[in-house]
Formats: sequence, C-alpha cells, structure tokens
Amino acid sequence: MSGTRKRGGKVRTETVLLFRWTEADGEDIANWKRGQLTWNYRGSASRKAFWVFEAESEYRPGRRIMKDRILLAFDFGADVDKIIRNDANWVVYPSPACKGETKHPEQVIVKENERGAYGIGAGILARLTVNSIRLATKAEIAKLLGLNIREVDVTPRW
Repeated sequence: MSGTRKRGGKVRTETVLLFRWTEADGEDIANWKRGQLTWNYRGSASRKAFWVFEAESEYRPGRRIMKDRILLAFDFGADVDKIIRNDANWVVYPSPACKGETKHPEQVIVKENERGAYGIGAGILARLTVNSIRLATKAEIAKLLGLNIREVDVTPRW
C-alpha cells in the first residue's frame, strides 16, 4: 500500500507492507525468493484464500509460531488500497454471504475478529502487482508478535 506524507515541505511516498507467516520449507518459497507470487497446495495452484495481515492488525499468533515458520513481507504497491483494502471487494466472515475460502476467488475475505487480516481470492491474487517479497526483519517479527527484539530467537533465513 502506498501513501503520501509531507515532511519538510517534501512529499514522500510511504510503502506499507502486508505480512504472512508460512512454512519455512513450503513449496512456494523458491518462487517467493525470486519475487514471484505463487500459491500452491500439494503441487497445484491453490483455490484457497491467500491470507496476509497488516502490521497493525488484530491478528497476533503466539511466539511459538517462529519454531517452524518464517514471516514474509509483501509489497503490493497501490493494489493494497485499490483492491485489498477496498471494501467493495470484501466478503465478511462470519456472514451468510461468506461460503468458504474457495468460493470467493474475486473477493477478499475479512474476518470480524481479526481486523487487518485479508484472505485474498485466487482470481484477485493472480492480478496483483508484486513490487517485492522479502523476509521480515527481526524488528518486524518482534513488533508483530508483541515482543522485545531480544526475545526473537530466530535469525530470518530463506
């Protein structure tokens, strides 16, 4: 997501990242290292929603998630505001309109109990601009888990 800020009379573009915890040995890791956004499950393209979250989201897993997962940072540029955060594209869970993760390929699933988390439908995911995909820093991991940086006992590695 991009935003603008004025500082000292200059306009600065600010990039806000979306994050995802994923298996350290997941089948998409090689593609993500190269900046290619893929979402596979058991060797074929997944139709499930691709879940990401904002740094300020209500989603907070426990610190044990670091044991076998890595945290990735995705920069989707202006598509975050145009598509992902655009409530015209949303279907809310739980609600009668939400029929499951695979039933909304052209929508973004948002959960009432995890504001700032987004389940991006497969059709939308295929059209997103990906400026970058990278490992989160120790500082980002600490912030997202509500820890002091000294409590992050992993070194981010592909």
